[in-house]
Amino acid sequence: MRPFLLLVLLSASPALADPSPETQLTLLSLRKDERARLEKAIGPVDEMPLYRAQLELDPAKRMVTGKVFITYVARKAPLRELYLRINANQQESRVKLSYATVNGRPAVLEQPEPTLYRVKLDPAAEQGTGATIEVRLTAKVPPAQADSDSLSVTKAGADRGHDYGAFAAAPEIVSLTGMLPGVAPSNAEGDPSPGPSGIGDLGDFELANWLINVTVPSAWAVVAPGNALGDVPEPGGKTRYTYAIAAARDFVLFATKGYELTTGKLDDITVESRYLAADKESGKRVFRYAMDALTEFQKRFGPYPYTTFRVLQARLNGGAGGMEFPGLVTVSTALYRGASDPLSALGMPGLESLPGLDSLLGDLKPMMESTLEFTVAHEVGHQWFAMMIGSDAINEPVVDEPLTQQAALLYLEWKKGRPAAEAMRKSQLTGAYHMMRMMGLDDAAANRPTSEFTGNSDYAALVYGKAPQFYDHARKLVGDERYLKALRTYADTYRWGIARPDSFTNILAKASPGHAKPLEKLRKRWWDEAHGDEDLGKPDLAGMLGGAGLGEMNKDTMKMLEEAMRALEGIGN
Repeated sequence: MRPFLLLVLLSASPALADPSPETQLTLLSLRKDERARLEKAIGPVDEMPLYRAQLELDPAKRMVTGKVFITYVARKAPLRELYLRINANQQESRVKLSYATVNGRPAVLEQPEPTLYRVKLDPAAEQGTGATIEVRLTAKVPPAQADSDSLSVTKAGADRGHDYGAFAAAPEIVSLTGMLPGVAPSNAEGDPSPGPSGIGDLGDFELANWLINVTVPSAWAVVAPGNALGDVPEPGGKTRYTYAIAAARDFVLFATKGYELTTGKLDDITVESRYLAADKESGKRVFRYAMDALTEFQKRFGPYPYTTFRVLQARLNGGAGGMEFPGLVTVSTALYRGASDPLSALGMPGLESLPGLDSLLGDLKPMMESTLEFTVAHEVGHQWFAMMIGSDAINEPVVDEPLTQQAALLYLEWKKGRPAAEAMRKSQLTGAYHMMRMMGLDDAAANRPTSEFTGNSDYAALVYGKAPQFYDHARKLVGDERYLKALRTYADTYRWGIARPDSFTNILAKASPGHAKPLEKLRKRWWDEAHGDEDLGKPDLAGMLGGAGLGEMNKDTMKMLEEAMRALEGIGN
């Protein structure tokens, strides 16, 4: 890649008549025939927002500086203002925007909320015309929590108000998730939709094209979604990396140090697994799991859209096992180490000498490896459900997370048989619900905004644990053939669109008209009502432990097991 070409492109003003050079670069990230599918669903690709950025990261100072350019086409006239959401600011204003211009002219920039900026357009943009906003960005990245390499929830807590370590700096990785500003989705009245609540996903933006370059010290590497357009040496021992991706609902940046790479091809898709050298064997297994999941999901849900797919080992906290983005997912460092050192991975090192732990560790190691594979499959499944088939992750998280859990269970069934899937369903889904009840939290509806949950414990149990089991009952009602065919129809129908809570049920009802009313009743029972104790049974930890042949345990061992169950609760995000 010639460095001067990208400098020219990043400083150019995009034209609206034809795809601009920048947009054309982003379109290279799409597989053959995907642009045609995309334009059939949403219209001309050059009418999507175009994000460009020139950034520099200093890992030692944990500072990011640079400029962001957003070209936005007005869909309605007149467009007088745009709201920009910065998800990394949900705790405090760690990312600041300043010196805004619109089409090269100084503009008023306001910050009505920590995560929200407003840019006034003067003159207003007429329908079908574009406005290019330029802002300066300064970010101070907080240090990663000390226990962010484990699944411990003791420090991150089960309450709201954190981002799972998505915006944090550690010696080996700097995660800049949520740092880039994006045009906030709006409601029917034109007001910006709510931002992240501190529970569940951080939210996403409308489909957009992204062309981003980041300069880092040469000992570091930048990892991002989409096509890697080159890494160019810069003065002062630095390197500039450039990535481009089209039709992405979000864009995430990471800088890594000391990472290794396993890569391979699945048809025309380049699949990468990036991991710390110390976790090489796990990193290679993650690569195989990602390849297997992509293979299975493409058969059943349609083609993956991009030419690249990346899995990255990352520090996460709050019990999160992974996070999803278009073309890239992260998996918790704790899960990479779970099979070899489960107690450390669960945030309880040094308990190996407790009585009766030998047999328990023998059970924990394969369980942690199964959880690693299940988490990878869950995150790969998100490439269809939420990334291509969009939904409102803040107001309607029940649309994508339960279906992605179901997809991961189907993956296990297709690969290892129904007993393996059923065992995972009982431990990861039903077990999460039972743990919530043992914590003294009440059953409630899963279908509600993230802000209405009391914390991550009931959110995980209801959205990841109880709600996905609607799909199992719907499958039993209509039969395997109709159910699996409806999943493919749903994926094809809403590809690059937006789904709602009743979208899948409506499609399945069309495939099986005689079951329309029972299907809707099932959906409401599992998503809108509270029948968890009746449907899933009441928890009995002592009985569960006795049934597992673990006998009586002292208080330390019991506490450890409770912490392990809590850490594994709703592990995939």
